[in-house]
Amino acid sequence: MIAILEQLNLLFAAVVLIVTFSLLAYIAMQNWRNDIARALVILLAGVVIVYGGDLLLARATRAATMDVLGRAQWLGIAMVPAAYIHLANGLFAISEYQALALRSRRLVYLAYLGSLIFFLLVALGTDLVVQGGLPSGPIAQFRPGPLFWSYALFFVIGAVVAFVAIVQSQRSALTANQRRRLMYLGASFAAPGIGVFPFLVVGMPAAVPISVVLFLQAIASIIVTVMITIMTYSIAFQGVLLPDRLIKQDFLRWWLYGPFIGISIVLFIQVVPLFERLLGFPQNTLLTFGVMLMTVLMPLFVSRVKPYLDTLVYMQDQDEIDYLRKLPRSTFTRADLRALLENSLVAICGALRVETGFVLVPDANDYSIRAVCGSRREVKRFLGEYPLPDLLPQLQQLPPRGRGMLPPSDAFVACGGFCLLPLHSPDGLFLGAVAVAYQPETLQSENSLTTETRQLISVLTHQMELALSTVQMQQRIFDALRGLAPEMESLQHVVSQLEQGTAPDLAATDGEMVLSPDFPQLVKDALTQFWGGPKLADSPLMGLRTVKRVIQDQGGSPTRALQVVLRQAISNLRPDEQLAPSGQEWLLYNLLEGRFLQRKTVRDVANRLAMSESDFYRKQRIAIEEVARQLALMEEDVRS
Repeated sequence: MIAILEQLNLLFAAVVLIVTFSLLAYIAMQNWRNDIARALVILLAGVVIVYGGDLLLARATRAATMDVLGRAQWLGIAMVPAAYIHLANGLFAISEYQALALRSRRLVYLAYLGSLIFFLLVALGTDLVVQGGLPSGPIAQFRPGPLFWSYALFFVIGAVVAFVAIVQSQRSALTANQRRRLMYLGASFAAPGIGVFPFLVVGMPAAVPISVVLFLQAIASIIVTVMITIMTYSIAFQGVLLPDRLIKQDFLRWWLYGPFIGISIVLFIQVVPLFERLLGFPQNTLLTFGVMLMTVLMPLFVSRVKPYLDTLVYMQDQDEIDYLRKLPRSTFTRADLRALLENSLVAICGALRVETGFVLVPDANDYSIRAVCGSRREVKRFLGEYPLPDLLPQLQQLPPRGRGMLPPSDAFVACGGFCLLPLHSPDGLFLGAVAVAYQPETLQSENSLTTETRQLISVLTHQMELALSTVQMQQRIFDALRGLAPEMESLQHVVSQLEQGTAPDLAATDGEMVLSPDFPQLVKDALTQFWGGPKLADSPLMGLRTVKRVIQDQGGSPTRALQVVLRQAISNLRPDEQLAPSGQEWLLYNLLEGRFLQRKTVRDVANRLAMSESDFYRKQRIAIEEVARQLALMEEDVRS
């Protein structure tokens, strides 16, 4: 019985270790800048150290190794009380006791110093905190030293202070969601303490059987696993300016890909000896086949379960999320367009029994060759003799064909050994042209092309026109969504700030410049006179935290500081070099750089970017809103 309970305890300790380490990594990557999250990371690190030490101690056989591991565990044990005080300070900072949090910051450092002293007293082998060698056995522990009760008092104070901070923060919370999360935190905050406090150092009555102690340890491990998950979930929202649905989705996916798969693998490894005895196969053979099955089946299982979990997260927005999830499959991308043009061109060339052809399509604000069939040298020769600026006006003057009509001979433009057929949208706009190396004199004969051939050309060119029109329409929609992105992101931030805010925070929010509806106009005014002028020297943007932070580096000049901050915001918008130069991101960045940093005129920048002045002003509005969004993000970084 004791042997079974020992194995069960090791299994549950491994589960706690996997879950805690996964959640530690999650919260550290998601929300490290938040003080409450940093305190949680330290609490989880303490649990990882203690349970990792338990697993190593179970396999250790040398007394010296066991003693070193037992003392090393005190790094995790000693840091938990200080981390509780750290957590309390962070919670006071989001309550009505913000002034208390600022004054008690030194107490947090003193608490960590006290934890370090307790750990060093144990690690250096003194008998002041614990004493005696660590004996072997399933419930082996040190004996208490003279200062152990001081540590126990320190631990209790840290836990009580954290609980008081949670209660006060819950009372100060202004929204039901924030109160509910703090209630979850209050119900689960004791998990690190339950997991790491060395209860057995205190001792236990001799009448209590070892099996009872092992059973209670197993139950405690299960409770700690559940409570740590709830505790991490409740803190994952703190300070993160994202919609709740995204945080919930990220948390659930992390739990699936981290703890769930890790626990499944550990359970499998634990049952391998059982199959070894039942089937008679060597353990290495079973592990090989098991790893093969787990690596294939677990991702499949997770992919099957994930949609159902997403349904729980997006219960109120299911229709929109389902549509967005299916959108990538139904979107007709540029790669799809290229494939359709190439395949249609090959079919047309095959029907006409020619080898060379190309398709001329819009590219950003110009036209380019998108698909080629046959000899590229012949295409380059043709474009050298007939440049696109000279060729396009002839094609654009031709009237569009009616839908379903067979193209007559005069619908083609013949030049340089090629015949070009214009492509038009349903409303008659010129979209490009398809060209084939077909002899013009042969084409002029009405009997040169059979009805079937003309019908095929009509169908294929109609498909090209439909595809080009669809891609252009999609591009306009995507441009509109990019333009709305700053507003949507700002609204999401506002929702999160209001949901997590306290009364002092909301009072401060009233004066937040970046949340003002006039903020983009203030940015525009400052950029317009970037190189000097009253709108720059007297700009309210001088009050931004980011500007105040760099004033000293700029010789005390607020104007130069604001110029540095605006230049940095524009620099943050510079796209990755791998993106196409014709993309929307590069267009906005080049507009900002040319118009404001290089002081070029509107006409010069518009000509350089091949756009009309009216289109320039539309793009400039979007670009300035992007700069405003970057300034808001920079301001948030300084604030956190």
